[in-house]
Amino acid sequence: MKKLGILALLLISSVSFGATTAKTSKTNSTSFDVRVPIKNWIKKFNDGFRVGIAQGSLETNVRARQTGGFDSSANEGARTKFQIHAGYEKIRTKTFGYSVFGAYQDLGINENVYDADLRNMRIMGNATYGLTNQAYTYGGLNYGKFYGSEEIESNIDAGIGFQAGIGLKLHKKANLEVEYLSLINEGRIQKTNYDLTGKGILIKLNTPFSFNI
Repeated sequence: MKKLGILALLLISSVSFGATTAKTSKTNSTSFDVRVPIKNWIKKFNDGFRVGIAQGSLETNVRARQTGGFDSSANEGARTKFQIHAGYEKIRTKTFGYSVFGAYQDLGINENVYDADLRNMRIMGNATYGLTNQAYTYGGLNYGKFYGSEEIESNIDAGIGFQAGIGLKLHKKANLEVEYLSLINEGRIQKTNYDLTGKGILIKLNTPFSFNI
């Protein structure tokens, strides 16, 4: 009888321990949410993510050169029909930061010796410096390509240019920037080397853009 009582006690203890372990395992398995670290990363990313638009004018130039000495240039005035850009920036006051943006720019040509309006797609990397809590400067390189007529797209390669500007934080939801932009591309058609460049001033408006999951 005594053995039977001990056996019953052991059985009850075992069942009780199993139930506790199962409850603990269930609690541990449901306490971890894979979305939490992802949400934390997105929250941090949202702090610097920006989208924007720009307007301005560029002076474009196409230069044709041959080894024998032939060298001619044609200049065209161009306006930005529109530019949209998006990227990430980290601007620090009284110290250096950085920004990286991708841009699509559509240009309307005044005289249009290119047989089509030009489009430019590029990625830009900048070093930034915060002068005050509201004002900052930036400058860096861009890598992009002109699109338009089939001749331009097939024979003008992507190239490296540069940009520099000053920005003002008008509001926590809006940054205004004035930028000097230079686009430099080269190519070759048969025995003729071509340089296609653009330079001018852009007025840019950036705003934060956030998303969540």
